Amino acid sequence: MKLQITLFAINGKYRPISTIIEVESMQDYETNKAKYNTKAILNICHNRKTTWSVLKRQTYTSIKVREYDIEKINQQTKINLIKKLHENYQKRVDK
Repeated sequence: MKLQITLFAINGKYRPISTIIEVESMQDYETNKAKYNTKAILNICHNRKTTWSVLKRQTYTSIKVREYDIEKINQQTKINLIKKLHENYQKRVDK
């Protein structure tokens, strides 16, 4: 199972940073949350050529986790796009 772990800057100044890690199950993640979060943070630090202390200074202290299923994500993206197109269409029709 793949999980997407995203770090958020709590001041809102910087864009979120995410990485994908492999876990056995969600229950395994819950029991070993610190280990997997550390693994994800180290992966992000390696890819960005930075350190955890630098990220903390930039206020990257909020972590969110979600299941990474590309089919569900693509489907939700398409739904959001259709909603946006419909809203834009309605705005033009109402004028």
